[in-house]
Amino acid sequence: MKFDLEKFLIKKAKLKNADINDTEVRARFGCLEGWISLSVNLLLFIVKMILGGMTASISIIADAVHTVSDVATSAVVIWGFKVAKKPADAEHPFGHGRMENITALIIAVLLCVIGIEILQTSLMRIAQPREVKGNLLVIIVLMVSIVIKEWLARFSFSLAKKIKSSTLFADAWHHRSDAISTVLVIGAMIGSMYGIFQLDALFGAFVALYIIYTGVKLIKEATVDLLGRAADKKMQDDIKHIARSVEGVEGVHDVVVHDYGNFKAISLHVEVEAMLDSLSAHKIATSVEVQIARAIKSSPIVHIDLKKGHRKKSSRNSKLLENVVRRIPQIINFHGVEILSNESGDFLTLHIVLSKSMTIEDSHALVHNLQGLLSEHFENYKINIHVEPCDSRCKICAQPCKQY
Repeated sequence: MKFDLEKFLIKKAKLKNADINDTEVRARFGCLEGWISLSVNLLLFIVKMILGGMTASISIIADAVHTVSDVATSAVVIWGFKVAKKPADAEHPFGHGRMENITALIIAVLLCVIGIEILQTSLMRIAQPREVKGNLLVIIVLMVSIVIKEWLARFSFSLAKKIKSSTLFADAWHHRSDAISTVLVIGAMIGSMYGIFQLDALFGAFVALYIIYTGVKLIKEATVDLLGRAADKKMQDDIKHIARSVEGVEGVHDVVVHDYGNFKAISLHVEVEAMLDSLSAHKIATSVEVQIARAIKSSPIVHIDLKKGHRKKSSRNSKLLENVVRRIPQIINFHGVEILSNESGDFLTLHIVLSKSMTIEDSHALVHNLQGLLSEHFENYKINIHVEPCDSRCKICAQPCKQY
């Protein structure tokens, strides 16, 4: 049976099947990674410094400094998660989750500072190379170091994905950059064994540049999160799907998500029927908020908008409608025309003016006749016709008619 060290450590930490949305659980995952990284890196730093002193290799010493920076960042990781798990208070109503982003930024800045210092030393060694004592034993020890650092990187990446932590992603890249820098150091050792001592300083410079590159990349990522990264498409689609599943919601738009680590502040607009009363609209908004909060650890705020139809006015429709209405001589005039299309279908509404002396039976028959004539030209439309009596005080009609 294959032994899985990661699963073993998670089980020993009593984090197997734990709720990753729980703030305390999230902090325990972060501290697990932090303490393991700190312990392993401290041991590797001691070994590399001893090797660097024995061989007088700037690339090994640079690699050792890179490793000890991992010790510092692991301590920062532990501190960051302990702060991030603090509950919300008056000054921080959404909790302290963004401390993870601040921690990631600190790690990234430390990487850049260390990289610049190593680069300066390497450039001096290129100008004034020193003899480096490389041997097979040193190379073997460094290769073991690479294997350990790559495992640490994969372990950190795995935990980072489990709890979606930018801090652990940053620390994982820190481990991987250390492993890659050690590969370059081995190249420098091999070159030194053949008397190419400048290769040590040159590879030390490459290590430094890679460290700086990694630091700048992580600074960019951390800064974007702190400034407020837009919610990814999947998150927006999930929120819209949840909202649309609530009965009465006709549309969803303007979804905004503010990320605070394991907590999110969400706002969105939902559309409801324009004729809905305020109590029913409030119930729909509350239901959407509850459903989103259940699915995503968040504080949702729903804004209610009236569903807006799209007017399909055109000169063709206008002329067509007028021609149909004018075919019925009993219609004195018409106004209040609306031709709309939305998610519920296509609608045509108009008001017709008839003689006040016309009987109800005759007016009903006229309306049915007009609906039939309009249906021939406006297929699949829901046609609503309102009848208004004329006013004898006006020669034509006292209604404020506005022909369509």
